Parts: sequence; structure tokens; C-alpha cells
Amino acid sequence: MQLRQNAGARPQITFTSDFHELVQGDLVPGPCLLRYDPLRLVSLGDAATEEHHIRAYVRFHPVGVEWQGLLELPAGLPLAELADVTGQGFMLTATFDIPEGCDALELWFSCTHDDGQTHWDSDLGKNHWLRFGLADLKLKTAKVKPAKKTEAQDTLAFEVSTKPKIESVEVRWHLTNSPKTPRIITPLVCTGDTPAGKTWTAPDGGIPVPKGAVVAFDIVYNVDSRPYTDDNQGRWHIAD
Repeated sequence: MQLRQNAGARPQITFTSDFHELVQGDLVPGPCLLRYDPLRLVSLGDAATEEHHIRAYVRFHPVGVEWQGLLELPAGLPLAELADVTGQGFMLTATFDIPEGCDALELWFSCTHDDGQTHWDSDLGKNHWLRFGLADLKLKTAKVKPAKKTEAQDTLAFEVSTKPKIESVEVRWHLTNSPKTPRIITPLVCTGDTPAGKTWTAPDGGIPVPKGAVVAFDIVYNVDSRPYTDDNQGRWHIAD
């Protein structure tokens, strides 16, 4: 099992032009870098002729305070040459402070065009909700247990500890030597529930896998019926 990526690093959130939202770093109070691809709200044609003022809104839960900031896009930037759907091209940036006691961010964006129309990036009115997996869960065990001589398959075992408010946990996994095989989704079972947190493990008997398997997986968990994904900050988790 590999180490957790960016544990203790300053938080950073990225909104890419192909409408992915990426969370990096740890949930620690203080500065958080916001990176936003303007092509989520601005077309390439408009970018060549207009200045755009994209307003970012952040609400911090459960503390309830809000932050707003302007992301300025000058006219005439060659966005067609600078664009990158992975977030490695031209990005608008701002920094805001995460307050003490915050465990989730709610974000949305607006841009008013020269024709007076305001466009919104708000996940169809639901807003974008982001959490930090490093703060929400700890991956205590993820390994392939060798089979006994009389058994035909190894066993994939998990143990995950989470905050009390986590409602469900599942792993989405595939064998690394069969990357094109559809991922298998396995719900974990809550085997411990205390005021301090919950413990989640694989179903009784573990998850059967071929002998010598190496498994790549991410974790999907729910809070207030909203799904969040922990993929080790884009590196995937590995069990072997």
C-alpha cells in the first residue's frame, strides 16, 4: 500500500475546462489556492474580443461564512494555444482562507458577458461541493492476502476509518494487469461506530482476486447523500 499523497500540504482546488474538480493537499486552516479554467464560462471566440470578470463564491461548512473574489480575464489572450483540459494550461487563480472548523467547501461561479447575460457554473444549480479525503478518512489496511495452498484465489482486504458523519464507503477497483477491464465496485461494511468515528472493512471473507494480483482503487464515500471521491490525489491507491 503506497503512502498518502500530499499529506500536510497546503490545500489547492482546480476546476478544469472538461468540468472536473480536483482537490489536492490537506484540509488545514489558512490559505487555499483556487485554480479556475476560464473556458468553463468563456468561449474561445469571446475570449479574443472581451474582457471577462469571473466571480468566485465560496461558502464554508459548517461554519457558514462566505468569501467572494474576482478572477480577471483580459481580452486577447491566445487561449486556444494555452488551453489544457488537465488544468496544466492557462488558469485564473485566487487565494482565500479556510476558517477553523471548516470540513466542506461549497463553490459556484458567475460571468456577465458584454450582451448583459450572466452565465453560471454551479453544477446545474446544486453548486460544487468539495471535501478533503485526507481529513475525512484514513486508509489503515489495503492489501492482497495470499491464499492457502488449498485455495484457488487470494483475498483483497480493506480497513478504513472515517469521521462519524460518513454515511457509506465503497471501493472501485481493477487489476493493474487488466487496465481495460471495467472497475468493480464493492461496498464496505461498517464494523465499528463510535462518537469518534467509524470503521469500514471488506465483506466477511474478503474480496476474492487472482493469485499474485495487484489492485488499483479509489474510494467513494457519502456525506449528506453527496458522493465524494478519494483517488489519492490523482495517483490511485494500490493494494498488493
